[in-house]
This record gives sequence, C-alpha cells and structure tokens, in this order.
Amino acid sequence: MRRALSSVILLVAISCGSLFFRLGSLPLSGADEPRYARIAQEMHDQGNWVTPSLQGKPWLEKPPLYYWLTIPFYSLAIDETTSRLGPALCALITGLAVFWIGPSRTAGFIAAAILLTSLGFIGFGRSASTDMPFTCFFTLSMTMLASWDHRRPAGPGSAGVSPAAGWMILLAWIFLGIAVVAKGPVALALAAGILLFVWFLDDRGIVLHSWRVVPGIILTAAVSIPWFWLAFRENGFGFISTFFINHNLARYITGIHHHSQPFYYFLPVLIALIFPWSGWLVLLVSRFRWNTFRRWREWNPFTVFLACWFLFPIVFFSLSDSKLAGYILPSLPPLALMLGILISREIEQKSRLRAVAAVQLILSAAMAIAAPIAFQKEYGGNWQVGLILSAAVLLPGIFSFVFGIEGRLVHAFGTTVLQGVLIVVVLAQFAFPVLGAYHSTKEIALRALELRHTGEPIVTYRFFHHSLYYYTGYKIAGKLDDAKSLLEFLRENPGSLVVTNIQGMEEISAIREISVTLLAKQGDFRLLRIQP
Repeated sequence: MRRALSSVILLVAISCGSLFFRLGSLPLSGADEPRYARIAQEMHDQGNWVTPSLQGKPWLEKPPLYYWLTIPFYSLAIDETTSRLGPALCALITGLAVFWIGPSRTAGFIAAAILLTSLGFIGFGRSASTDMPFTCFFTLSMTMLASWDHRRPAGPGSAGVSPAAGWMILLAWIFLGIAVVAKGPVALALAAGILLFVWFLDDRGIVLHSWRVVPGIILTAAVSIPWFWLAFRENGFGFISTFFINHNLARYITGIHHHSQPFYYFLPVLIALIFPWSGWLVLLVSRFRWNTFRRWREWNPFTVFLACWFLFPIVFFSLSDSKLAGYILPSLPPLALMLGILISREIEQKSRLRAVAAVQLILSAAMAIAAPIAFQKEYGGNWQVGLILSAAVLLPGIFSFVFGIEGRLVHAFGTTVLQGVLIVVVLAQFAFPVLGAYHSTKEIALRALELRHTGEPIVTYRFFHHSLYYYTGYKIAGKLDDAKSLLEFLRENPGSLVVTNIQGMEEISAIREISVTLLAKQGDFRLLRIQP
C-alpha cells in the first residue's frame, strides 16, 4: 500500500504539470469549447439539468455529462479554468485507472505515466469537450472487466466469479451507462465490439455468463435511459431526429458533418496523439510481429483483452465516413498499458533499445526543427517561442536517446516523462498567449464590448468564430458575407463595429461609400468601426 500510494502521489504530481498547470491560460478555442462552456453556463443559470440549451434553444447534439460535471464548478466561477476542470479530472482518473489495472505496480505506473504525458491525451484532458469524460468512464468500464479477467486464478473452474469480482463486473456496466450519458450509443457499439471479439478469440474460460451480460445490460439501461426519456419528453421527436439520426447515425455513415477522411487517417493521428512516446511504439511493433499474431491462442487473456480494446475503436471509426482525432481517444489507455507492460519487461531484462532510441531522437528532432518554423510562418514571426519549445523537445530527447542505447531504460523512461511535461509547461507559459491570439477572439471580443457605443451593433464580415460569440455574450448582430450586405446593414445601422480578418479589412477599406476606423488588432483579427 505504501508503494502504491507513493506511485499515486507521483502520478498526481505529473498531472499537475501536464494537465493542471495554467489550465485556464489559453482562451476557449475552436468550435466546441465556446459552445459547450456556454451551454453549461445556461444550464447552470436556468437550473435545468435535462435539456442542454444554447441561447435559449435546445442543443441536442451531445448528452449532458460534460455539462453536469461543469455546472458545480460554475458555482465557484465561470471562466476557462472551471470550464476545463471536469475533463482534466477525468483525465487524471483515467490515468489512475490504468495504473490500477496494470499486471504489476511497475507496469501500471509506466502505463499511467505514458498516458498522462502523451500530448494528445493531455490536449483533450485540457479541453472543454465531451471526449475526455467519455474516455474516462469507458476506460473505467473496461478496466473493471479486464481486472477480473487477468487477476482470476488459472485452472479448472477458473471461469467462476467470486462475489467481489461479481460486484466489480456489475460496476463495469454502471460505468458503461455513464459513458452512454457522456457521448451516446457509440459507447454501446464500442463495448459490444470489444467484448464480442474477446469472447470469440479467447477459448480458455471467458464466457458471456461470467460477464453477467443480462443483469449488466439492465444496469447500463437503468443508468442511461432516464436522461434520454426525459429529453424526449421535453423535446419530442426533434430530439430523436437531431441526436440519434443526425448526430449519431448520419454522422457515422455519411459525410454530412464535413469530417470525411481517408481510411488510414487514424494511423498518423495515433502517432501524433501518443507523442512523445511515438518512438517507443517501435517496441510494440517489434514484439508483435506477424508470427506473434498467428500464435494469438498462446496469448494470455489480459493481452487478448487489451489488443481488442485497442484495435476495435480504431477499426470501427476507420469504417466511418466521419473521422476526428478524438474518436480514437478510448484506444490510448490500452495502448499505454501494452507499452507499459513491454517497457517494464525490458527494464527487468536490462535491454538496449537502439531502434527505439533512434526513432525517438528522429521524431524529437523533427518536432524541434518544425516548431520555430511554424511559429515564424503561422504566428506572426514569433520564432523565439518556437525555439523555446524546440529546447523542451530536443534536450530530453537527446538524453532519452543516450540512455536507450546504453540500456539505462529507467532513465530513458524518466526523461521521456520529463519531455512530455516540459512540452506542456513551455506551451502553457510561453506559447498559449501567441496561440490564443490566433485561435481565439477573446481579446478583440472584450475590446469590442469596451469600445461599442450604446446600441451600436457588432457584426462579422466574411468571418466566423465561435469564441467571438462566447466572449461577446452572444451579442453579434449579424454575419455579413459581401460588400452589398454590408452596405445594406449600414443603411439601417449608421454606425457599427465589425470584426473581420486582414483580408476582410482590405475589402471593407476599398468600399468608397463608408468610413473605416481601425480600433484593435489581435493576430489576424481586426476590429473596425464603420460609418457612412
């Protein structure tokens, strides 16, 4: 218990750097964060825990778990930090669940550390979105089942379930029900696929009876159905058509939401999500050659479970016409576990991982070279920020390379953990102000509210950004797409504030019928006052 407690304390310390350090320093960005944060705020203000709403209108794309997790924090404050606290805590819980499920304390700790320092996992853990709460409870469900399987005794009658294991299995179905409330029926599809493949591949005692499927399904339904029934009662068949048909069925089988990607999309995405552990994937590939797959009957049941858990979400979403990076987030915990088990074995054998070290150094060097170039080209010539990030990537990468070829794998592992934490700390401390200026409109939105005259409308021109609506309190009066619509709006509103980009400002300035005053700049965004 003392050793386990020390490991948990160390994992929490790692998460303080990777997940919680300056959690609110980056303004809400992208399409999802501002919308989800606003929906949670409206549910908090209205005291409505059933129907998510945006500007008073039902927003039925996602179930409410993220909002339910966020509403209590909004009682303390409504800001970027509290918007992201729920997902960040879910990420930490997921890491601790991975540590708990490890077949040994060392393997579990390594796996959890890998997960808590993987940039993709960290990114979603620091994001106000539904992906991490879903991944958390889906992981808890799978770990309950996998824990019983790999810890049960071997031999005749081992498929029996002790009372303690039985409760653990039932708890797995409860967590699966919560995962459904996090993101919908996709949780059931993934769980069904994983468990069916495990059952089909392993013929040494795992039977459907041991998983208590019938009472489990009843439990999952008891946890998840009440919200769906209440949402249907409040919103009628509009809820069915919006949630089930549009944002689940149509999203999966069509490109209606404009997220179409090639079949192999998730392969490079996976490599990016697991960085800086991408080089360590060589260890996994080298240990699971084709002959190993041919001898899958020799695998222990826990390995079979992890392999199915890892592969099925990737295959399932690869077959979909709609693909986003967050879809395969549930595959990261089993991947971290497989890597953790292999690394712990290599540490015991004092191996020299030259190929792993070389690939790790190459990937670190590539990112180190790309960072200042990207910040120079895409972020207003801020190459210095990219250079600081390069140092955070490359220096630990070099040490990890040296330790790897010398066979000092504990040190190689530790420097890779440090690399992941350093990258996040440098991003949060130095890069987020720059990234926020280009990926969020917080500064220019607040400036618009400060400078607007009484009754003066705020509009956008050839430009749209969800964060602008959020940070102006949804006070955007219109979205104008050409000079004609701009002049028509100006005739009815003889003085307006316009938020646009550089190209839009040039077009507006070329219109002779209006007077243009530049009020503020933020990255590529511009705030203008226009008058006849």
